[in-house]
Amino acid sequence: PDGKMGFWVKDFVPNQWMLWWDKKGATTWCWGLYPDGENCTRLVTRVRMYYNWLSPAIIFNLAIDAGDIVMMRKCMLGIKRRAEWLASQQEEHV
Repeated sequence: PDGKMGFWVKDFVPNQWMLWWDKKGATTWCWGLYPDGENCTRLVTRVRMYYNWLSPAIIFNLAIDAGDIVMMRKCMLGIKRRAEWLASQQEEHV
């Protein structure tokens, strides 16, 4: 909310991909949509982070990464559930 923390959209191509970054170049987060057959799309997300291995913060960063794996899986499953629900609603109205 204060504009000091978080990620900002660096670039995107509508309906293809979006790249978020930290405005420093240390972390990027990409979301990509890839056609998978005639009626399916695969959503892939990737986070890249530069680590300063000599910093005491490395322990915190590695702990955050472990938690991020759990959070990202939950996030992706939630998106999948909502997308499949929306598709089923559209099929009912056709």
